[in-house]
Amino acid sequence: MIKKVLATTALLGSLALAGEHWNVELGGVTMKFLSMQVSGRSAALSGAGVADPARAAEASRNPLAMSVVNEPELGLNHLMFGDGATENFVSAYYGHPMEIKGYKIAVAGAVDFIGYGDIEGRDENGALQSSYGAYGWSLQAGVGSRGKVFNWAATMRFASQTIDDETALAFLGDIGGSFKVNKYLAFGTTLTNFGYMGDYDGVDEAAPMALQAGVTGFIPVAEKWSAHLSVDAYRRADSRAHWLFGGEVLYRDMLAFRLGYSIRPGTKDGLSCGLGFSYGMIVFDYGYSPRPSFEGGDHNVSIGLKF
Repeated sequence: MIKKVLATTALLGSLALAGEHWNVELGGVTMKFLSMQVSGRSAALSGAGVADPARAAEASRNPLAMSVVNEPELGLNHLMFGDGATENFVSAYYGHPMEIKGYKIAVAGAVDFIGYGDIEGRDENGALQSSYGAYGWSLQAGVGSRGKVFNWAATMRFASQTIDDETALAFLGDIGGSFKVNKYLAFGTTLTNFGYMGDYDGVDEAAPMALQAGVTGFIPVAEKWSAHLSVDAYRRADSRAHWLFGGEVLYRDMLAFRLGYSIRPGTKDGLSCGLGFSYGMIVFDYGYSPRPSFEGGDHNVSIGLKF
């Protein structure tokens, strides 16, 4: 079973990365909201930690998050953009563990919505025209294993984006696999947003397909304290490779302090931070990440209910 999953992942990955849509001009992909970090934890870690997911809240961007769904969880991710931005981004998610003939799996689903306020319309000469709106949404469902050593996950997604009176549709998928060498080290990789991408008024578009691979070390600090340190490489179809670094210090399963740093060739690097805590059935994560192209930064808030 493991060999089949690895072979299928390698085949799909090689086919996806061999196509013209893997080498797109800078900024040449559409539906970029599908590659934005939405969970508070992921944002605090600058997107690092593909091999070390913690909650179902991360499943809409990292399918391997289903490997840690041991209790049903329902919640919301809310991304509040920095000063001057007019976007509104919210994501609802649900994760549920299952066991079939002794084999542990989990299913997860998410609905994303992003809306933009009035956008200035201009003609080819730059003259101001009437304003217009834009919005996008996606619906996804996936399944993944919950093994102690090796895990796999796969997700299917339907997405739509409307700009003014033009709409594009997409049918995309995510796959991923992880391997926990021992209690101190884990590896993981994902290929996200590959598949069919529609066009706007006859103009071909490219999906924000991305490949991420990383390693996480688990370090015991004291009797009730531990640290997770992650280093990931990330590349989207329209960008050069990024290096993502993330670390968190945890007190049991109750409190976490997080810090991240991203190295983005050709643009500004970014430092991120955040925290998380759980109390009874309630889990909460907060992450702050810079927005190098704009003033201020973004705030990611995740709140969930486990039952």
